[in-house]
Amino acid sequence: MAEQRWETPQPLGRVVVRQEVLSAIAARAVEGVEGVRPLRGGGGIIGILGGGEEGVQITLRGDVADVALRIAVVLGYSVHNIAQAAQRRVREDLEAMVGITVGRVDVHVRHVIPPEEILMLDERGDDAEG
Repeated sequence: MAEQRWETPQPLGRVVVRQEVLSAIAARAVEGVEGVRPLRGGGGIIGILGGGEEGVQITLRGDVADVALRIAVVLGYSVHNIAQAAQRRVREDLEAMVGITVGRVDVHVRHVIPPEEILMLDERGDDAEG
């Protein structure tokens, strides 16, 4: 499969942004939402920092990016409010940092994590186990 990337012509040349860069920006945006623990595949670890941003999938349709997020929510937070905050944050960050139009931001909540488990993981320096 060919590498997906977003391209836009500018007065001095073109700007090309790889799909992985868009995924990394979306991953960082989700990290900023209180009560969210983004998912990363491999080793049963939750978190989207690191190499692959497996908790974020970007599909490019011309000049529009559709985003799918896989997250865990900390127990006690409103899943509905968290999902909406994640959608807004991802859209705002991608549009502000890259200039790409964001079509959809679909949020898939895969886990609910008790707060005490988060504290234990933070003490160990890990993300949540899946």
